Amino acid sequence: MLRLHDDRAAEPLTLAGPGTLRIRVHDPVGLAGLRPLLLADLVRRSAERRRIRALVFCDDPGEELRTAALTVNIPPPAPWDGAAGPRIDLHITGPGADCDGEGRWIRCGELRAAIASPAELTAAGLDPLAVRLALLAHGHRPPVDLTDEALRDAAAELARWRRRVAEWAESPSHPIDQGHAERIQRALDDDLDTAAALRLLRELEHDESVPPGSRFETFIHFDRVLGLDLPAEIGKI
Repeated sequence: MLRLHDDRAAEPLTLAGPGTLRIRVHDPVGLAGLRPLLLADLVRRSAERRRIRALVFCDDPGEELRTAALTVNIPPPAPWDGAAGPRIDLHITGPGADCDGEGRWIRCGELRAAIASPAELTAAGLDPLAVRLALLAHGHRPPVDLTDEALRDAAAELARWRRRVAEWAESPSHPIDQGHAERIQRALDDDLDTAAALRLLRELEHDESVPPGSRFETFIHFDRVLGLDLPAEIGKI
């Protein structure tokens, strides 16, 4: 069961399914607006795995931010015009925003970045999904400073994981490793703690006691939530 901690309430929002979840992202601005949009995408992906229909709405982010979001695997949210009806289950905002109104509220932490757009990474020969990985490595609450070094480190890790997944794909098939998978799922179920989930995936990467086929299946399983396109190099190495 996914538990999301509300910035205003003592009790978390729990998602168990089935049903419908309506999410509104408030006033995303500039590259910092990727953070609330990314959280909404993670909630949507997690909800859909629980047979919950997740509808994401957003105040107009502008064409530049919409393009940046697509670059990091965030589908365009539906425009918010009140047509979804009065009920929004989860509101997601950036830092400093007022959390006024009914429903549950999550405020994302501040984002400072050495780039103005993920497209700058493409121009530098790096995968723009490094931005997504770098943000996931911090979770959605603490402030984040995406320095050039942090982005290059994230790009290197992303490339390494894709190579490893492609290598593991050549090995005999094995089921998901239950021990590692349960720990990773517990981290994600606890307020979408992607930072802890990534640390656990790194442990699994280097655990030679787990067959390569199991590591492959486990990484692919969680990539459906993390959205890092980890199978991208399969058949290319």
